[in-house]
Amino acid sequence: MARRTTTRSRTKKESRILDSLMAETNGGGSPESVPGFNVFRAATAGFNTSYVSGPTVLNAQPDGGFYSSKAMVTVGDEPPFVPKPENVIGADNRVRVNDTAMTPWRCICHLEVQYDRGPVSAGTGFFVGEDLIVTAAHVLVDRSYYGWEKPPRRATRVRVVPGRNGSLAPYGVFVCEIPCHDEDNDDDDCMIPSIWMECGREKEDEAHRNDYAAIRIPDRVQKAHLGNRLGYFGIKDVIAADNFDGDMLFVNTAGFPQTPDKPYGTLWYNAGRTSAFEDNCFVEYMVDTEGGQSGSPIYFYDKKKDQRYVIAIHTTGDFFNRGVLITGKVFDDIKRWANR
Repeated sequence: MARRTTTRSRTKKESRILDSLMAETNGGGSPESVPGFNVFRAATAGFNTSYVSGPTVLNAQPDGGFYSSKAMVTVGDEPPFVPKPENVIGADNRVRVNDTAMTPWRCICHLEVQYDRGPVSAGTGFFVGEDLIVTAAHVLVDRSYYGWEKPPRRATRVRVVPGRNGSLAPYGVFVCEIPCHDEDNDDDDCMIPSIWMECGREKEDEAHRNDYAAIRIPDRVQKAHLGNRLGYFGIKDVIAADNFDGDMLFVNTAGFPQTPDKPYGTLWYNAGRTSAFEDNCFVEYMVDTEGGQSGSPIYFYDKKKDQRYVIAIHTTGDFFNRGVLITGKVFDDIKRWANR
């Protein structure tokens, strides 16, 4: 009886893990490391490599719409006051990723967000399946302009650039339409927790606990499922799978900061140790980030299994930066959205 109980317990734990797809991409092959060989050109062959117009200004309508000559809106315009959501801790230890055509960097996307009103903005997302990109909910639903007493600005379209490197889009650019939120929509149509659409200051704490969302690559660019070609991250519910308490796990992250000291649309990496879990909902870590990196993956690399598991979605920070743990309903929603 004891052995059967142990077996059932192990099966339950393993069900809280979705493996990454990175080692098997490129048709199962990979280039040799030969000095002077142009790996970028080889890795991006067959994709719609292009240059992104800008890099810091998008053609826009006065309401922030893309692709119009009526007005110009600078990406990154801010309201009069926005609490700083992410922080560099002490000296900035981030380094720029220059080989964004390689894994895992090409699985991380720059997101330029068009809202239903007001200026456009930007954030970060990452692949977790063949056609699904996960990010933070507050990247798609902006509460910084109107607070919680009025309806928020809501994303209507998102321009996605996988593995962006400044003005270079190694795997092309595509636009995702975001469905209008409606109580009759199911989560597979509008992949934003409904709490983010509600009003009332009492909703804020619950919304921060559900600061995760996803967008789906449109069918028109799915000649072959892009996530299967570029690769995607695994996810892991470390509370259920490992009974982990949050202390001293070495984690990595990379995202697209939107600050004057970093070239727009460039990917920056950092790593550090986690310090604690908070209410089995958040994880804190000593890792440098800044505005624009919301939605970045917080992941660890399991060298024995050659797997990269995202355990949290970066959202906020103060002295310690913090992310929403992928556990419980967060894990279940992402798994369902990714059809995995």
